[in-house]
Amino acid sequence: MRRVRAPLAGGARVSRGPLRLLRHSGPIEPYPLEPSDAELAAEAGVVVEAIVRFDMNTLGGGPLPGVVAAWRGWDPAEVVEYGDLGYARLRAAIAEVIGVAPHRIIPGAGADELIRLVTTSVAGPGDIVVVPTPTFPMFAIEAGLAGARVAPVPRVHPSRRQQVSELREAAAVATLVWTCSPNNPTGDAMPIEEIRALAVGLEAIVVVDQVYLEFAEAAGVTDADAIPLLDDLDNVIVLRSLAKAYGLAGARLGYLVVPDALAERFDALRLPLSVSAATEVLALGALGDPAASGERLAAIMSERRRLAEAVAALGCEVLDGVANFVTFRPPDAMQLAQALLARGLVLRTYGAGPMSGWLRATARAADENARLIAALNELL
Repeated sequence: MRRVRAPLAGGARVSRGPLRLLRHSGPIEPYPLEPSDAELAAEAGVVVEAIVRFDMNTLGGGPLPGVVAAWRGWDPAEVVEYGDLGYARLRAAIAEVIGVAPHRIIPGAGADELIRLVTTSVAGPGDIVVVPTPTFPMFAIEAGLAGARVAPVPRVHPSRRQQVSELREAAAVATLVWTCSPNNPTGDAMPIEEIRALAVGLEAIVVVDQVYLEFAEAAGVTDADAIPLLDDLDNVIVLRSLAKAYGLAGARLGYLVVPDALAERFDALRLPLSVSAATEVLALGALGDPAASGERLAAIMSERRRLAEAVAALGCEVLDGVANFVTFRPPDAMQLAQALLARGLVLRTYGAGPMSGWLRATARAADENARLIAALNELL
């Protein structure tokens, strides 16, 4: 028999405007949701199998062999049990790859959870968060949700990175400073000495988002890895992810690398089981086959060069990036994006703001990139 909830005294609700009971009762800026493959196919009038996502910066070529083997070897019976709350095997595997002590690694369910963890741990109402723009929008969104004030430091052109002096000036009264290297959506990397010059002596936490670093290293960049800075700067935190270079976007796994002095605190602040046991198994498979990962990264960056050269040959301005995507400005970005969508090819577009008129295309597998290049040659 269905239980009927008794009304409150007088038959009235607790509140006729329940938003007023929340800390954020006014408008909030959510992260813009991306349409699904099915929605895009319906809009384009094509079958869903024809959709290729050049807009999501995911790893081209499908899952790495180690991921496939790990998934096949996982016993589904384990799904009824919790995983390791301390992530001992996962931390040890990551530590082996990046060369730091396991206790300094803070895993989380993707970079997004860790952006929230850092923001809410450092900034609150009345605090200032410095965000160089254009960059990943979650930095500013999470700062706003924490009640902090965002202090943007814009570029004068997408190809020209902000000067350290500009960032230092903005950060003089800040509690948190975000940097992204390689930066999304511009693709350029910030040399380690610039990061050092920004952070040294600053009374603020400086976070370096390096979820695309492995691509930059595959492209030959040798001066961008910020982790060595943590040995002598206790206000720098590095954000990494297995979503991009290791192809685990759907499994959701990121991690922070923190100075030794902050390791115990952030380990206490993190959620205890946000990374599932299944995700951990997939991550161990990906990390356990460095040769396959290295080959894939080299192939992707070779494809990135091919795509960039093809776009430049068509007369488009192309940003000199070292991540796994090409950012370029065609004569009419929105018109071109719509024409490509009609062919099932989805590129990242930008509305108002510093990236208006630009498009971003992920370098994917060779056959998919060839399909995009052919369409661009036809349309441009």
